[in-house]
Amino acid sequence: MPGDSNTVSQVMSKTVYTIDSESGISGAAKLMARRDVGSLVVTAKGKPVGIVTERDIVKQLSRGGDALRKNLGALASKPLVTVTPTTEIWEAFATMLRRKIRRLPVMEGGNMVGIVTERDLHKWVVRVFYEPNVPADIRELVAQNP
Repeated sequence: MPGDSNTVSQVMSKTVYTIDSESGISGAAKLMARRDVGSLVVTAKGKPVGIVTERDIVKQLSRGGDALRKNLGALASKPLVTVTPTTEIWEAFATMLRRKIRRLPVMEGGNMVGIVTERDLHKWVVRVFYEPNVPADIRELVAQNP
């Protein structure tokens, strides 16, 4: 809600997994499976330049051909849409809806400091909805890591 002091820094995940733009789809899929995540921020020379998701990989593989030979620089969604830690949560929601995306890397001073996902925002909505009396079973679900 506009005017609230709830910011992305309160809900973001501080661990962000990255992969170099020269890496292949197979390496990205293996890293996502190993880390149990649905996306990786793609970097070039250490700087975030795009994002690759499970959906991107499935779409590419469904096209057949030399999909596994392509590097992530060609597959990643670009330009990378980001927010800052001080972005209000309602603004992050609006950005995701407007841009039809599910993840927003969080940047501060040129450095990636986290990522906010749809799941992070859903948990925030549930907490706000039930405040101040969050039922125990809901509190447990909201407290779980993705």
